[in-house]
Amino acid sequence: MAKLLAGRRRWLAGPNRLKPANLVALLTTMAGIVILTGALNDTLLSGSDHAMIVALSVVVFTLGLWITGVVPEFFTSLLFLFLSALLAIAPPEVVFSGFQSGALWMIFGGLVIGHSVTQCGLGDRLVNRLLALSAPGYLGVLTTVALAGLALSFMIPTAIGRVVLMAPIAVHLAKQLGFEPGSRGQAGLVLTAGMSTSLPAFTILPSNVPNLVMSGSAEGLYGISFTYGQYLLLNFPILGVFSLISTIGLNWWFFREPPKRQTISIEPKPLTGSQLRLSGILGVTILLWVTDSWHGIAPAWVALGAALICALPVIGVIPVSDLPQKINIAPIFFVSGVIGFGAVVFHSGISAWAGEYLVAMFHEANLSSNTAIFASLAAIGSLVAVCTTVPTAPGVMTPLAGQLAEATGWPVEWVLMAQVPTWILVPFPYLVPPLLLTMSIGRIPSAQAVRLLFAYFAIGVTVLAPLHFLWARSLGFFL
Repeated sequence: MAKLLAGRRRWLAGPNRLKPANLVALLTTMAGIVILTGALNDTLLSGSDHAMIVALSVVVFTLGLWITGVVPEFFTSLLFLFLSALLAIAPPEVVFSGFQSGALWMIFGGLVIGHSVTQCGLGDRLVNRLLALSAPGYLGVLTTVALAGLALSFMIPTAIGRVVLMAPIAVHLAKQLGFEPGSRGQAGLVLTAGMSTSLPAFTILPSNVPNLVMSGSAEGLYGISFTYGQYLLLNFPILGVFSLISTIGLNWWFFREPPKRQTISIEPKPLTGSQLRLSGILGVTILLWVTDSWHGIAPAWVALGAALICALPVIGVIPVSDLPQKINIAPIFFVSGVIGFGAVVFHSGISAWAGEYLVAMFHEANLSSNTAIFASLAAIGSLVAVCTTVPTAPGVMTPLAGQLAEATGWPVEWVLMAQVPTWILVPFPYLVPPLLLTMSIGRIPSAQAVRLLFAYFAIGVTVLAPLHFLWARSLGFFL
């Protein structure tokens, strides 16, 4: 008996122990199986659409694996695509819609550009420039990276475009500072790059996809138009600025580690031929991204064109053989699965069912306090985002804004603006595809990002959201 107990203690302390993440994944997987079994036997949620219940089981299963990260994220995406196609919960063109999205080619282009920046040595020069501008220590480097990401949000109108520029630089910067792959110092730098280029940009109207989806739908459905200045003034001073400060502070708190190399000598060497060519390619690429409203070329095709030019003989900077041999394509499968996830949730009716249920709850609650109404709308928006991902959430919430306005007595414009905090204050990385892409490029485990985002979400709910509510009231909203 003593030997048995000793062996049990060794197993619990060893590498095969059931970690909390594995336990959560096991429980969510079991929940998905139970729901699926009940659906197939017509014993669960009687009266609900059979196909929707089957889809719900796959969604629960996928969310559990994404949140816990017990298997690689791209593998979870492939599992989701396989199960969705096998069980026919949506047509193939819906399930695999991520592979038809321009985002896929944006990611491919970004991966090639990032590889080119590293291979030709331009990354070293950019990193050295960042280090020259940084204050001493880890906090100083995090602040510089975050400010660079925020600055790009005002120039490049797509988060994935910003990420594919910043993430490789952050990885290279970590290497220059002596942080090994998988170290806390590297994780903090890479996550700061992803969060600073993605989250504050939700407060800048043309900088992220959900902003444009909401504003475009609001104009088409309700005749409501938001100007750049109005949207920025309402959202950026609190949500944008404080999300950036929280990003810097939390990454420092969770991942602070003294750099192994405090200073790096910067020799003023002239640019090589390949560095000059790549600088020209990047300059034209950024210019085309910034002016896409003038020329009409989608950012994805600009990124794809830049990637192909990088690999062209003579004028390129990398051999074409690098494309199939040295480019990590896991992020492509990962983000394509996330896009397909949102499309399946919408097509299967899960999002509409959840929205109608939430609207009914609002009617029954009969809330009278504006504070309670704002908190309830934010809770609904967060729940929808968790179930459908942030890029898909505005497509669910905006059509419901009219009903929610009727239930609350608020103008539709106020209901629409109550969505914005729910995009910024996210508890899980899978909700924001550009952040997932950053993690994939930097090979950051989900567990590290989940702990960070949980803390970020807690601060957001208790501090940022109330401050934003007060700021909005001073501007005439949510009164």
